[in-house]
Amino acid sequence: MKETEELTRDLNLQIIENTKLRAKIRQLEDTVKQLRENLSAVNQELLISRETETAAGQKKKGRPATIDEATRQRIRKLKENGLTVREISKKEGVSIGTISSIINGIY
Repeated sequence: MKETEELTRDLNLQIIENTKLRAKIRQLEDTVKQLRENLSAVNQELLISRETETAAGQKKKGRPATIDEATRQRIRKLKENGLTVREISKKEGVSIGTISSIINGIY
């Protein structure tokens, strides 16, 4: 009988602890959601700010491009002609990552 009572009491304590933990988890999830929303709003404001500055003729931010448009077009053409990224990299003296970025339209 005592064993059953102890087990019941232990089980009830675990249920209470689990309930508290679930409440904390919900609270943390809400906090994370709010932080993500705030971050999204800040990113949106930055994007608008940069677009406004660019439209106003102010200097663009970020690193200047080191590969000119003619080289980028030549790299795309070499890929269309069947060369591998590695072959293009050796031929043009440009890193494999940059070649991939150019081919994928990122750069």
